[in-house]
Amino acid sequence: MRKVLVLLTAFALTSPSYGGELTDQEILKKIQELEAKVEKLEQENRELRSLLSARGGVIAPARKRDRELKVGGRVLFRFSQTQDLTEAGGKSIYGDPGNGFTVRKARLFVKGKVSDDFKYKIQIRADRGAPVELWDAYVVYKPSELPISVKLGQFKVPLSLSYLKSGTELSLPERPLAVNKIAPVWRDVGVELSYKPVRGYRLVGAVLNGEGWSPDKIYNSDRKYLYVLAFEGVPLNNPSYMFKFRLGYETGTDASSKLVYTRYGATSVKRHLIDAEATLKLKDYSLTLEGGYLFDNPTDGRDSDGKSVSLGNAKGYYVQADYGLPFEPKLHLVGRYSWLDPNDDVDDRNDLSYTTFGAYYLIHGWQAAVRTSYTFANQRKTEEIDDNLFTAELQLLF
Repeated sequence: MRKVLVLLTAFALTSPSYGGELTDQEILKKIQELEAKVEKLEQENRELRSLLSARGGVIAPARKRDRELKVGGRVLFRFSQTQDLTEAGGKSIYGDPGNGFTVRKARLFVKGKVSDDFKYKIQIRADRGAPVELWDAYVVYKPSELPISVKLGQFKVPLSLSYLKSGTELSLPERPLAVNKIAPVWRDVGVELSYKPVRGYRLVGAVLNGEGWSPDKIYNSDRKYLYVLAFEGVPLNNPSYMFKFRLGYETGTDASSKLVYTRYGATSVKRHLIDAEATLKLKDYSLTLEGGYLFDNPTDGRDSDGKSVSLGNAKGYYVQADYGLPFEPKLHLVGRYSWLDPNDDVDDRNDLSYTTFGAYYLIHGWQAAVRTSYTFANQRKTEEIDDNLFTAELQLLF
């Protein structure tokens, strides 16, 4: 129903019979206002049905939605050029093994619903030409009359706000340095419980294997688990402003092969990770501000032989601005600064800061878009490496 109302409104606003010409921003604002009204009506409907049920009244069954099955995917074609690839160790700062062209992402998914309460998603990938592998495989159970949902399977670790944002809608080619290096930016296998106490707020808890994901780590071999608790809210959302935050805490044993601590010999650590991130949208000015701070106090670091590894705290932050040009709303300019210290007071070799300037153009929304960026990579405590990076990419969703 919501989609129908929004589409009808968009048609009416853009038709000649609608009194006078409207700018794209005015049309978007009116659509957002309509969506807010529809959401409010749906919330009132749920509250009234719950009240009637509590009083013992008879409730007519809610209209059943059609069962859905969608097959889709993503292709991301990238060109990258590192300032001095040899000096940079043969890889770009984002892990691309060389200069030139690559298929950065190639993904295919199937998702749908078997009923109003159950939905599912299965996704495979072959990024950078790697062998095809399972990337997502989960089922979500959401009772229609309860403010809870349960997710089971393989999915994103639900901690970082930046990581949980779809990669298809990133303003720059990669996520912030601090997020990529400290947060669990990978999939894991487990169960997630989500509870919405009031409108606009959500509490999330998850229990995961703590192995990350790779073909040889899909099982919990060490019999230890990883725990995530997060609180997310949107205290402000109107036609002019939107503010969203997410506070998360991760603890338990993490043995992912992508841990930043592996460069110090630790293949397993006990995490005490705090993640605080937020987004502020100034809709009237087409300006989006993002920022975050991450701090981890890893303990019980172990190498592959089970020997103890001494580690310092890992900390980092980022700030980012995304501005849509008023004369061309499809074109956005982006700037970001991200800072990282992955082994505080122990080792300064990997202390980094990245300053990135870029732009993206929405050819057909995010379905067909181009991004470009230039990153100044700074080794803050060691000799400088000429690993500044230029990136340009084309994204197609289908």
